[in-house]
Amino acid sequence: MKKFSLFSAIAIFAALTAPAFASCDTHAEDEQAVCASKCEDAYLKDQQGWTADMTKIKDSKKACDEKCGCPQNSKGL
Repeated sequence: MKKFSLFSAIAIFAALTAPAFASCDTHAEDEQAVCASKCEDAYLKDQQGWTADMTKIKDSKKACDEKCGCPQNSKGL
């Protein structure tokens, strides 16, 4: 029982602290986050055109996120 409690505590701690080290958040200020934020801004700006080619825009966003090291940011496209 003691081993299970210790293991559970470590697992919970790891699960809670792991997202704190992810820097793909577009609201952070590190270099990777700034890059991801620029990708998001460009994606939103390009979407506003009347004749926007959404396939091209989504591919561009995915490529930009890959370049920044944040492919999870374009996962739902």
